[in-house]
Amino acid sequence: MIYCLSLNPSLDKTVTVPAFSLDATNRVRLERADVAGKAVNIARALAALGCPTKLVGFDYRNKPIRGAMEGWGIACELKLLPGDLRVNLKIRDLSAGRTIEINEAGAAVTMKEISYLLAETDEACAPGDWAALSGSLPPGAALDTYRELCRGLRRKGGLVAVDCDGDALKTTLEAAPDLIKPNAQEFRMLTGVDAHDRTRALAACRDLHDRGVRMVCLSLGAEGALFSCREGAYFCPAANVRAIGVQGAGDNMLAGMLFALSRGDVPVEAFRYACACGGASVMQPGTVPCQPGDVETLMAALIPEKIA
Repeated sequence: MIYCLSLNPSLDKTVTVPAFSLDATNRVRLERADVAGKAVNIARALAALGCPTKLVGFDYRNKPIRGAMEGWGIACELKLLPGDLRVNLKIRDLSAGRTIEINEAGAAVTMKEISYLLAETDEACAPGDWAALSGSLPPGAALDTYRELCRGLRRKGGLVAVDCDGDALKTTLEAAPDLIKPNAQEFRMLTGVDAHDRTRALAACRDLHDRGVRMVCLSLGAEGALFSCREGAYFCPAANVRAIGVQGAGDNMLAGMLFALSRGDVPVEAFRYACACGGASVMQPGTVPCQPGDVETLMAALIPEKIA
């Protein structure tokens, strides 16, 4: 079982415009809305891959998260909060090939409510189970929330993957999670190193290993991804696919990594599978997860290169 902790989910509203303008009215060509957030995306991708998973987190007025989870056949343990689900607006600019993101902060929570979810996750997770701690912390949550949960899960023999950023990630490293999955910007914020400078990036990864992090999966967008563990480091180019929706690609990558590790794949093969999942996800619109058939097709063309 893989547990996904969802403290600050969202409604991802994606709109497409021919050419985004700051000074004129932008006419939407395509629009869709998906219940999302990193943990939701990871759980959804795991379910699509056929991996047992459970979402533990918060829900809001009219229970949008529970409704979505039940529709996708995903088990969940949710605590109801007052207020509404936050909205994250994604504006896809077709002329520039870029996405502009405008994210709300989310409803405030109390540490009592946070403690309830941490206890639920800690109690459910058995030795050998993976837990994914991902996404931003909601207003009201202590900066050390992920660190304390990571410590509790590690004491029980659980395995912990972390995908957050900034000070929350720096603080969580004190608990030595098993796996972190930063993107290039998050890696620079964490280490001060340009992720595209391979020599310095690998040195920074080795420093993270010395601090107790077993695996680093560094996503580089259209360039591909870099993976480092104590046994070595590997680079995998991005899958050659037509990108339809880029939202959630990193979440699908992490889901693929966790699924492969949980079934016993060696780390480099888990990395390869993760890259295929990330590539397959961008073939889908919005935050629709990767499809197993696409993942298996892409696997044949993705061969990680050992670089250290």
